[in-house]
Amino acid sequence: MVTIVLPVSRATHLHRVFYSLEMMVCSRADTNLLVYVDGDMKLYEIARNFTANSTFNERLCIFRRGVGRIDVANVKTRRRRISDIHNELKEHIKDCEFIFLVEDDTLIPKFALKKMLGRYAAYPYAGFVSGMQLGRWGFLHIGVWRVDDIYDTKRIESIPTPDILKDHFIEVDAAGIYCMLTRRENYMEHEFKPYGEILGPDFDFGISLRQGGHKNYVIPSIKCGHMTPTETISFADSEIIQVKFEKSQTSKSGWVLQKSLIS
Repeated sequence: MVTIVLPVSRATHLHRVFYSLEMMVCSRADTNLLVYVDGDMKLYEIARNFTANSTFNERLCIFRRGVGRIDVANVKTRRRRISDIHNELKEHIKDCEFIFLVEDDTLIPKFALKKMLGRYAAYPYAGFVSGMQLGRWGFLHIGVWRVDDIYDTKRIESIPTPDILKDHFIEVDAAGIYCMLTRRENYMEHEFKPYGEILGPDFDFGISLRQGGHKNYVIPSIKCGHMTPTETISFADSEIIQVKFEKSQTSKSGWVLQKSLIS
């Protein structure tokens, strides 16, 4: 049994997000859907209608009460909020074997879940299996990460294009949670929090799994569409920026960001 977990904070792309989930190849009888709405009642009504009209086994749409939508430019505040959302919604996840984490601006490829479940069948003790998405921080990069040392990290690097293209799957330390399959116990036992001053709870989750003895995998052929405010879609098949963070005693955040063009 798989539970799809979809946190929702905007309505802009929901019609396309739900359509991509409906087109996904999976056993409907063994797949539940949990939608957690971080917004106002209008957004909740929209998300609830999409949820009710979906074809998954059990469908649940929950309004995040007592918080109120906050639009902030502060990245640190947003990361803390995302962490809180993942910690809160755990109480609504029923018994299942896997959690499939998706986001409200991501198009999921048709065979994504089937491929990831196949990877778990071959490597049952994997921490997570993920698809791949082109991220945006004002520049394009692949949000898939390797570190020099999982216990005493001094260097963090995003995966460059050549590594993505040469393998059917790659072993990584962390990845975004836009298209990620993990076992229920991995998700439920983790306390989500930002990774210091530089990265979000997705990175922290991956590193925690690695420290627990798991190996994490990305399947490059699962190319997820990342939608922009104008609903154009970015895929990781063009020139991108490779991102590197290095520990620094002189930086306020404790890290220095370096960028280089990879084609």
